Amino acid sequence: MRKHQELSLEQIIEQVRVDQLVSDDFCLYGKEDGELALDSLYWVSDYPEVVEYHDVYPADVTEQDLQLVYYGEQLIDVLAVALEEKLDASHQDLVEALNYYQQHDSFMPFDD
Repeated sequence: MRKHQELSLEQIIEQVRVDQLVSDDFCLYGKEDGELALDSLYWVSDYPEVVEYHDVYPADVTEQDLQLVYYGEQLIDVLAVALEEKLDASHQDLVEALNYYQQHDSFMPFDD
């Protein structure tokens, strides 16, 4: 995923789904770190660096006073598992799976 740009969660999901994105070398940042929303905008940037046990966020993130919302590795894993369980998952299903993972630190079960 191209970094240093602002995208809606819907655009991000679509890129992962259509492009079958496997590179997880990005993080999502936002104004708040609460529940994700399909139409909300998120900044795509680099992972924070760890310096002396502290996260040091990329300059573009700190300049905009953004919060870490999702690590790319986790985002891709959650979407991949959700799409394996429910091939026809809607974008809203995938947002719910992402939020579920953030709250429970486990994958959301999809009931058939």
